Amino acid sequence: MSEYLESPARITVNRKPHVAPFFQALSALTGAGKTAMLAEAVSQIADTMPVKPIIMWLSKGKVVVRQTFANLSPGGKYHNLLDGMQVDVLGNYKPDIVSESDEPIVYFATVGTFNQKDKESGSLLVYRSDVDNMEASIWQALRLRTDANGNRRPLIVVYDEAQNLSNQQTELLLELEPDGFLLASATMRLPTRIGEEIKYIRTAGYDDDFLVAKVKTKDVVAEGLVKDTVLLEGYNTPMEEAIAQLLSDMREAVAEAHALGLDFRPKGIYVCNTNVVADTPNLMDNPKQPFDQRQAPPILIWKYLVEQMGIDPATVAVYSDLKTDKGFPLPAAFNLFKGGDKDYDAFTEGNYQHIIFNLSLQEGWDDPSVYFAYIDKSMESPVQITQVIGRVLRQPGAQHYPAERLNAAHFFVRVDKNAVFNEVIDEVKTQLGEGPGGVKIIVSMPGKSKPEALQSKGNYVVPETALDPSPARLKITELLASFTDYRKDLVNTKGAGSRRVLRQKVGQSATDSNWEEYEHSSEASARWTFHREIQRQFKPALGVVNLADPKLDAIVGIGSPAYRHVANLASDVVAAYVKGVRIIQRKSNPYRVGSVLARPDEVVSFRNSVHDGYAGMNTLERLFADEIDKTGLAWARNPARTGYGIPLISVGPTEYFYPDFLIWTGQRVVCVDTKGEHLIREAAARKLLRIRTIDQTVRLDIQFVSEGKYGDDLNRLDRDGYTYWGLADDGKVNATHLEEMEALVNQLVDDDLHSL
Repeated sequence: MSEYLESPARITVNRKPHVAPFFQALSALTGAGKTAMLAEAVSQIADTMPVKPIIMWLSKGKVVVRQTFANLSPGGKYHNLLDGMQVDVLGNYKPDIVSESDEPIVYFATVGTFNQKDKESGSLLVYRSDVDNMEASIWQALRLRTDANGNRRPLIVVYDEAQNLSNQQTELLLELEPDGFLLASATMRLPTRIGEEIKYIRTAGYDDDFLVAKVKTKDVVAEGLVKDTVLLEGYNTPMEEAIAQLLSDMREAVAEAHALGLDFRPKGIYVCNTNVVADTPNLMDNPKQPFDQRQAPPILIWKYLVEQMGIDPATVAVYSDLKTDKGFPLPAAFNLFKGGDKDYDAFTEGNYQHIIFNLSLQEGWDDPSVYFAYIDKSMESPVQITQVIGRVLRQPGAQHYPAERLNAAHFFVRVDKNAVFNEVIDEVKTQLGEGPGGVKIIVSMPGKSKPEALQSKGNYVVPETALDPSPARLKITELLASFTDYRKDLVNTKGAGSRRVLRQKVGQSATDSNWEEYEHSSEASARWTFHREIQRQFKPALGVVNLADPKLDAIVGIGSPAYRHVANLASDVVAAYVKGVRIIQRKSNPYRVGSVLARPDEVVSFRNSVHDGYAGMNTLERLFADEIDKTGLAWARNPARTGYGIPLISVGPTEYFYPDFLIWTGQRVVCVDTKGEHLIREAAARKLLRIRTIDQTVRLDIQFVSEGKYGDDLNRLDRDGYTYWGLADDGKVNATHLEEMEALVNQLVDDDLHSL
């Protein structure tokens, strides 16, 4: 942002000079953690501003704002991201606080707080003067936002769920002359008025890479923040058939969660029209009739769940504006929440397992335990599947589980035309993307087979691993000990800074100014800088450093020699950690192989595999699997991202290695990856090949297999035969070449050849 403010877009609009505010959109998948990203961005921007800004944090829904305010306030789970900032609601805005404070201040509000055209006659709190405490309305005071010297403080507008931003809201916000907009959404749709400002920014030479910060879906999946698979099933059938299948799959998911000892119970949501007669959208349901005669979809779904499928009504909630009549009351067991935001607390306290929604889902309600969604798209229903996806995509516990069903979002879409389901497929693919490493989308057309869970034939376990930093600890301690103590240094902690101030004396018009030299740059604690740099490079290294070291109390200016020293220290600590840390085998809590999802008509059956068979194997994997099966040993194909993973010791976006196959030999569990050549060239592979064993009864062994013949220099010599990789006594990787896959597999599983 500071770069843009040095050279902003300046144009003339209606014969008046105009400076377009800084703009950046955060485009991220639902569940990616947009709130935390926005908070981190605000913190970093504020650090670069000598004149500390006012941040106006907005969203449409009251529940969303309330939750965000709680999370970012002192004691909230994200408050550390706003370290050193004041947090309050916009209704408490006081000019004297803004004037006297030298800290950034974050004010929260819903857009309903100010989204009113006629401000003079408006009754909204933000426009009314508090005569006991201020001489002007909050809105006017916010526009002035002067510091103790009468100069205007910068204003940054943050809008979460920015797809709700309207032209009217934009015009009102632009009246405040903000310095920047930060907008976040999973489905970014910008109003025309913002589009005009963006056009001005483009004229100053800023492109899409500057305007939009995109979070890669594969990174969100890899972190376990969202489910890694979306199962789309189409039903051109009565409602009952689709819901019956949903309940069947839910029972299996509940059983798998219970077997794994998880602390949540999978839930389902049902999204439909509300006050019409089912399958007759032009005819309204009449609330002045007995309950048994009513035909509104929420009532029909409730009756089917409770009366036909035996679901406990205490676990079912209807969260919609369903019309009722006092003369024809609903059953006492019918839990109806029709008050929207007003009913939200009572609704969430119920922890319902089955929730029937109308077309407008409650903003702010995000329960990761939701795995299943019935969506009625029949009879030209206007329900938007993009709205529903976000409610099912989040992953409980932010981790993937051995049972693949517990890593998948299940959608049961009822349609009356197959073409409608094709539109749903396109809509989902557009929102989620289809890039490698992203969310897998598995489609079952109406009447076609669907993926089924293949259960493990027994209790097959693999020793878990952990990172042992002991060899790196001494070096890291020495690095911290040699770090300069800057707590009393008044020279090296100061960085030459600059600032651009829009000068506005109270009662006078604003005058613009250029960037000017400032006595020192923004400041931060050495501890905060050190922590952020290590977290950015390699988070596990934080477990070794002593963040309580008093020397980290030093306050350093951004860009100062001390600041650069802290950043270099963090890089040195990460390098020492990566070099010294070892992967060790843990004794307790082994990984247990769970179920896998596959279409029955795509499964290749095997005699000795842990599951009945596997689908989706490429040519090399199929050849390897055939030869393993001939040995008579138990083996399993390991799912990528959600199966058995081993931590990688390397600086980069990939944190875990997921081998393709697991083989139980008697003395060892052999983890084989059949795409080994790309990993062998990384230094991390050497540590994967030498995992320290603690429990001698069952040993973990990593092996890489590649097509072709390789030399000791790791270059491929020809395409004939196959190579597997190991470590020589001197620690160097060596390659063993065999002409036939059968011979290679027999060597891999021979415990005598791989004894310690």
